[in-house]
Amino acid sequence: MNKDLHSQHHRFHSHPTRRDFFVQSLGGALASVSVLELAFNRAAWARALAPTVGGTPLFDIKKVADDVYFAIARVQALINSNSVIFVNSRDVLIVDSQSKPSATAALITQIKKEVTPKPVRFVVNTHFHDDHVQGNSAYTKGGAKVDFIASVSAGELMAKEIPIRLKETLDISVPAQIETVHKFYGKATSADEREFWKEQLRQLEAFQAEMKTFSLELPTITFAKSHVIRDRAHDIHIEFHGRAHTSGDVVVFCPQKRVVATGDMINGSLPYMPDAYPTAWPKTIDSVADLRFDQILSGHGPIMNRDRMVNFRNYIEETNTRVEEGKKAGKSLTELQKSITLASLKSLQDNGYGRYVAEIRDGLFPHWGRTFVEIKEDFQDAVNGVTAQVYRNLDRV
Repeated sequence: MNKDLHSQHHRFHSHPTRRDFFVQSLGGALASVSVLELAFNRAAWARALAPTVGGTPLFDIKKVADDVYFAIARVQALINSNSVIFVNSRDVLIVDSQSKPSATAALITQIKKEVTPKPVRFVVNTHFHDDHVQGNSAYTKGGAKVDFIASVSAGELMAKEIPIRLKETLDISVPAQIETVHKFYGKATSADEREFWKEQLRQLEAFQAEMKTFSLELPTITFAKSHVIRDRAHDIHIEFHGRAHTSGDVVVFCPQKRVVATGDMINGSLPYMPDAYPTAWPKTIDSVADLRFDQILSGHGPIMNRDRMVNFRNYIEETNTRVEEGKKAGKSLTELQKSITLASLKSLQDNGYGRYVAEIRDGLFPHWGRTFVEIKEDFQDAVNGVTAQVYRNLDRV
């Protein structure tokens, strides 16, 4: 049984959202596993030694350049976005909020303690998905003056889609996850495992309670192509380069610090594509690649370099090509999923990209007691999901 809360979520949730520890020794069996499987095990062991529990920080904040910090979200039952922190001369700009206001409030506390006491003046929402926008209201608590910045399309989608999707999350997805967690708890074989599932249950129920009275903060500044904030410390360029992960993705580029925040347009996991424009996406990444940056700070996963950006782009393009060729040949989605495998995708073999993505993806969601075989099967399931999304959305323009 694949005891993965993320996978369980996607089985039950009909409307796409982003919410969707390996503690056993395999002894001598490791000698015969592949490099990919060994990487799975190493990543899982590391998480097993440092589980997220109530009361611990929700983010790991790393300095990436002078006045630029990267807040990497720790694993939670309901996924949070990473955030990027630009410390200006008098205030702060944040890229992306989280799945709920309390998670963003926790980040604000960490920023004040670990980074700067300066007030947050600007929040950029890179796109409309829940784990990047639902924490916005935490920044206005106490009447603080904050501008929320997004593309015109992202702002429109926030207003239209967030209420619909949140209702479905509260009415369908989270109750289904809670039911699943109760089952896992009942089958737990150790005190540690019971405590793990108890913590997942606490997080899910806390989300339910908090979001019943949720109010979304919509953008106060929207733009079609670009919006620039000039400060004595640096310039911050917020730019739309084309459709990709959604119709309204933006990147946040600081030329002086040579960093770019990309939300989910470029990230360390597999591309998430229910709202995507598959054909346009690689071209949009090519446009972003013309910017002069060295570090990519994405919505999920660690700091990335340009090589990993190219790997991510090429995986999308290869999947697009194979799906397009398959559809022209009259192949069904099921037939395509059987042929588009981990081993057959050249883009996953390049520069160890498949291993890299598998480790990151496996670390984004809570799970317990998975073997390397189950983890590898889950990764193939995820690739099948991308194939299905491309199959449905390939003709979007």
